[in-house]
Amino acid sequence: MLDVRQLRTLRALADHGTVSAAAEALYLTPSAVSQQLAVLSKSTGCELLERRGRNVVLTEAARVLVTHADVVFAQLERAQSELRAISPVPMTVRIAGFPTAIMAVVAPAMRVLRDAHPEWGFEVADTESEDSVAHLIDGSVDVAVVMAAPNRPLLGDPRIKILPLLEEIYHAALPAGHRLAGAEHVSLTDLVQEPFVLAAEGLSCHDQVTAICADAGFQPRGRYRATDFGAVLALIANGFGVTLLPTLGVPLQVPEGVVLLPLKEDWPRRVSLIAVRSGAEYPEVIAALTAAAAKLVP
Repeated sequence: MLDVRQLRTLRALADHGTVSAAAEALYLTPSAVSQQLAVLSKSTGCELLERRGRNVVLTEAARVLVTHADVVFAQLERAQSELRAISPVPMTVRIAGFPTAIMAVVAPAMRVLRDAHPEWGFEVADTESEDSVAHLIDGSVDVAVVMAAPNRPLLGDPRIKILPLLEEIYHAALPAGHRLAGAEHVSLTDLVQEPFVLAAEGLSCHDQVTAICADAGFQPRGRYRATDFGAVLALIANGFGVTLLPTLGVPLQVPEGVVLLPLKEDWPRRVSLIAVRSGAEYPEVIAALTAAAAKLVP
């Protein structure tokens, strides 16, 4: 009979590529991972690993087993969800999200849930969206609020279920002394020659802004790097560049020296999503997140 723990170990190896990386993700030693895989190979009667130099790769039999393992894990999630619905018990809700989502959506939603369920515990992780999805797959978080951005393959993983949450428009943030600061609105093409303040490469915020500019026909000149929106606005206030800010990135009080202008184009949007594991149901958590998001954007 197949052992679920051994299937999880095989799935982790498929995800992470090496025994040591799989062991780290599972909080096991590499020898424990190797032992579990050896037992699984014996119980199935199939060779699951093939050595290539210093590394191992999955055999065709292992890849077939991984596909069936994903179905098993999704069904187990459904079983746990149904049991929670029949017999509610105190639980710890583990939520991951990017910073502005935590501030504007996750924290208010958790307060509502805490008031309704004082017996529940809560954990929150401030992580980049791709990392949030990876933690979701690994089982270290239950619900993730993620940003849809280019080059985010994990969002298409069949082990993940995606639900809509929020769409935000973008504003152009300019220094108060900028030549366009007195305009009613700004077109993206007006910013072609401007130095941009961008997040670090590889982050969703960076990918979003560069993709928006690429759709408008240019590559933004990222002269300055800052991930925190406060730091971004400080650079702009002092005349070091421009940027595009989503609704949740706009502070309640715009710093002196910064002008925010609507874009002529309506199409640039930042899309936020709720992600859970396939088969998992957290209806109260999802409802609280959705209600918090609905208050933000008309």
